[in-house]
Amino acid sequence: MRMIDAFEQVSLNFSSNKFKTLMSSLGIIIGVIAIVVMLSVGEGLQEGVGKAFGGMNLDVITVIPGGLSFENGKFVYQKPAEFDEKDVHAIENAIGVKTVSPRTSGGVSIKFREEERSVSINAVAATKEPDLSVSIDKGRFLMDSDRSSLVIGSDIANNMFKMPLNPGMRVSIKNKDNDVSREFTIVGVLKEKEMTSFFGGITNMEIFTTHQALKDLLDVKNYSYSQMLVIVEDQNQIEKTSRNVNDSLRRLHKDEGYNIYMMNSLLEGIGKMMIMVKYALGGIGAIALMVGGIGIVNVMMLTVTERIKEIGVMKAVGATKENIQMIFMLESGLLGLVSGLIGITIGAGISILISTLGSIPIAVTWSSLAMGLLFGIITTIVAGVYPANKAARLDPVEALRAE
Repeated sequence: MRMIDAFEQVSLNFSSNKFKTLMSSLGIIIGVIAIVVMLSVGEGLQEGVGKAFGGMNLDVITVIPGGLSFENGKFVYQKPAEFDEKDVHAIENAIGVKTVSPRTSGGVSIKFREEERSVSINAVAATKEPDLSVSIDKGRFLMDSDRSSLVIGSDIANNMFKMPLNPGMRVSIKNKDNDVSREFTIVGVLKEKEMTSFFGGITNMEIFTTHQALKDLLDVKNYSYSQMLVIVEDQNQIEKTSRNVNDSLRRLHKDEGYNIYMMNSLLEGIGKMMIMVKYALGGIGAIALMVGGIGIVNVMMLTVTERIKEIGVMKAVGATKENIQMIFMLESGLLGLVSGLIGITIGAGISILISTLGSIPIAVTWSSLAMGLLFGIITTIVAGVYPANKAARLDPVEALRAE
């Protein structure tokens, strides 16, 4: 049997049983729609996370005190390390380190006129914060000699109080722990930022001052850094540099705990997790497609029963077992192709509609569409194997006798 004759036979079968064809394809269409929408949602989440964290500096190692470490397969508690200038100098001398930016953070209240709000304050080494210094929108950045100066985030400047705060204005900063209050002068306002690092906080809602100013405000004898941002010389050697940093710190803190984080490792971990989420969502859609495949098996088995006499005639006039198999497999394959094309078209439209109306990050990609179409075709072909084999094995004499 020629392929063109097989296609003609299949088209005749489809046109003569339009309702049955529609009901057979409906399950596949719904399954393909589910796969496309689910994969698009997962792809959108993956891209959204990538964009959100795309502004992270991947050449940064963050060191923070920590009392819990994982050693020899178990968690071990250690006294949290207290970082000071000795640690900064030790890390700066480690191979592969470009610079070290020590920071100390805390919760304070800021008062302007009669209004008082709670904010987060960060003490920084002014000359070691190039990213912050170039992010000034108004005024200037801090200098190491400042003892009562502040740089504030855009939200604090524009939205926190009834009147906008600008450089030159004075505010009162109060330490909630000891009730020490000091007057500070605003010297700069930072530009609004969409994303910051995990450990830097949201700069739009933070204030920055020098270490000496915060030390006076905290009024403590043992002033220490709550984190150190280590800038490496070569991003490709960050893991090796991280080991060098750990060796330098371990000599100063043998029995004290701290944690070292690499930004690129965190981003890679998040990326892998989002890929798993994407394919898990796709798997949920595949379940709907499998249900549709079971429906096709049932319909095609019914078709074989209804067309027993037709199959007998075909065999009587010379059709081989392979010819019968080809016709039924071609039917299922074309059904999957057409249903899949309809499904990916509707699925793409639904995804775009959801993204537009619901402001949900959804990305319709060619890979998602191809995967939905491929699953649809494979499912229908697999579903057609058993009915095709059953039709091919029918005895022509018995088939012709069938009513």
